[in-house]
Amino acid sequence: MKKQSLFARDSIYMLIAAIVIFSLRWTLPLLGGYSELATRMLIFSILVLGFDILVGLTGYLSFGHAAFWGIGAYICGYILLHFTQNILVAMILGVLIVSIIAFLLGIITLRRHGIYFAILTLAFAEMFYYLALAPLQKWTGGDNGLTGIKTPQLFGLELSGLAMYIFVGIWTLIALYTARRIKNSPYGLMLRAIKSNEERLTFTGINVFRYKVMAFLISGIFAGLAGTLFAAYETYVPTESLHWTLSGEIVIMSVIGGFGTLIGPMMGAAIVLYLENVLSAITDQWNLILGVIFMSFVIFLPGGVMSLSKQLRRLFSRDQVPANRTESQGGD
Repeated sequence: MKKQSLFARDSIYMLIAAIVIFSLRWTLPLLGGYSELATRMLIFSILVLGFDILVGLTGYLSFGHAAFWGIGAYICGYILLHFTQNILVAMILGVLIVSIIAFLLGIITLRRHGIYFAILTLAFAEMFYYLALAPLQKWTGGDNGLTGIKTPQLFGLELSGLAMYIFVGIWTLIALYTARRIKNSPYGLMLRAIKSNEERLTFTGINVFRYKVMAFLISGIFAGLAGTLFAAYETYVPTESLHWTLSGEIVIMSVIGGFGTLIGPMMGAAIVLYLENVLSAITDQWNLILGVIFMSFVIFLPGGVMSLSKQLRRLFSRDQVPANRTESQGGD
């Protein structure tokens, strides 16, 4: 009976997610956005989903996730440009190469904790960024980025506009379902135990390092997948795809949405992209406004958008308690 109720709850959850994902292209213009922005939001949602598996579950903050996004985008774009327009072939090769790199970087960086781990991931990401700028510019395009990418195809159908939106939406739904299964599995429970008390978990005899590397690998795969979709959608890969500013933007999206909630960072990605596009059309100082919004979340709502209902309940419960005490004292 319990399994049936859990299955029903997950089914309703995914149904609601599917409705939101596949209706975003038409609801966004009603809020002042534009339809093509919906596809970008979904692509970034996959990116922050993977980021949340690493940071939200294990507590290991990475400042180098732009590396996986950028590498996936470059590999996919290069294959589409020079070899085949088959998007599945380009995506598979892109994700495969990112997986290998994420595994190797995980083995190296996860031997350190806290700020040292974060700095290591940032350093490696910047190494890839400068490799794309100079030594590998013959393949990456250097400062100009990778241009001239052909429109991808799926079984002979060109993916652009609505077709690309549906394609990205399907991958977003798959990514969300996979992330939920990981979080609610015994493996996800082990990752949360690492975040809670890694040292105590190590004393039980569990190979904690293996779990951390696997979380890093899965997170990198999500980022690589998002990067390949980005290259296929934009048919262009800017060098900034590997820059630390993108890694910082990922952190901002996750903080605004709420770490460890999966759906929260996805909402954070949508909010940040919406604000970037709407505010940039109104004022040149949109970065300043976005920074104020980010600081406001950190100070007043550290749990992100997903903690808003909890904070409101606490606020109202505090207001009600003194009132109840006053009434009881008056009755006495």
